[in-house]
Amino acid sequence: MKLDHSRPEEKMNSVSPWKRKRPEREGSFVIPRHSIGERFDHFVYANMDVDIDTKRAALKASPSVVCLTSLTECEDVNGTFISTILTSATLLRSPIDANAILDDIKVDVYVMNDNPFNGHVIAYDFHFNIATISIETDVALPTAIIRPLDDSISIDPSEISGTGDNEVAYKSLDCCKFDCKELFRANCIITKSGIGGPLINRYGEVIGVNFYDDVCTPFLPINIVSQCLLQFKKNRKSRRPWLGLEMTNLYAASVGKLEKIISKFNISKGVLVEKVIKGSPVERAGILDGDVIIQCGKKVVQSFLEFYNIIWKKVGKKVGVIVIRESYAARLYLEVFVDETRADKVNRWPVPEKCRASVGRIRYQYR
Repeated sequence: MKLDHSRPEEKMNSVSPWKRKRPEREGSFVIPRHSIGERFDHFVYANMDVDIDTKRAALKASPSVVCLTSLTECEDVNGTFISTILTSATLLRSPIDANAILDDIKVDVYVMNDNPFNGHVIAYDFHFNIATISIETDVALPTAIIRPLDDSISIDPSEISGTGDNEVAYKSLDCCKFDCKELFRANCIITKSGIGGPLINRYGEVIGVNFYDDVCTPFLPINIVSQCLLQFKKNRKSRRPWLGLEMTNLYAASVGKLEKIISKFNISKGVLVEKVIKGSPVERAGILDGDVIIQCGKKVVQSFLEFYNIIWKKVGKKVGVIVIRESYAARLYLEVFVDETRADKVNRWPVPEKCRASVGRIRYQYR
């Protein structure tokens, strides 16, 4: 049969799983699901076009994925097991107050085709939009494999290759409508039913919690989620650090800035300060827009997540940082007070009205 090459773009779109158009109701292509009642039948057909490596990774992660239903708002949400269920706090939000839950909320948890378990809310964080739900069962349930995301990428011209994680995760996130500056952007696409579900790497390991936007897939790295879970376990709430700056990894800087930094300081990794908020702890410490943080405490800082992990443990204390600045020949030592995020600084997580009937899910276990 002779192929018609008159419309190559249309022909390519017809065979590409990334270009083929499907109805929005068909769910995420990443997580294969068995139907749980008639409402979830569409999950079965959403994985027919992915490559074999993606299928292997999805099948490795899928046993630890559950479905949750909030009977207060009749929303479905995704989650990953680690003895407790990790999911999006969207499941719990009150229709009256977006930063509160109702006292009589009831959560059902579906594991494959089984009857639902009664879910009990353990803790939640509306700032990062995550929550933990527990269930009581005598059956040992599979748990997710967690892998901290490595977001360090060298800008050294002699280094031309990166890690597997860096191929799917980017810190620069101008595409979404969320306030949360700790979100990363994945180069895969999910649908609205994937909110709260796991972002997995090529090995089926969970590296983040997904959220939905029209043009990209924002996700919260598992590194930050893990810090929240540790504090959930100890205090039923988390103390979140606030410095009053927007930051990203050094590799996101312009080529011109990178050239100057490499030639002057011989630095290839660090945290770029994009914006300093007026009256914030970092402004009082003397940090300016465009500075690059290369050390925090006594540890060399190579990436945003590494820096964030250090300051998380310093809430309520001062920490010394070393920064480099284009206009200075020497490195600067400054002391910053790590403040705590207050209620009036909680992030917004707008969910489109048309998406409220279908939100996300993951399963998780404390260690």
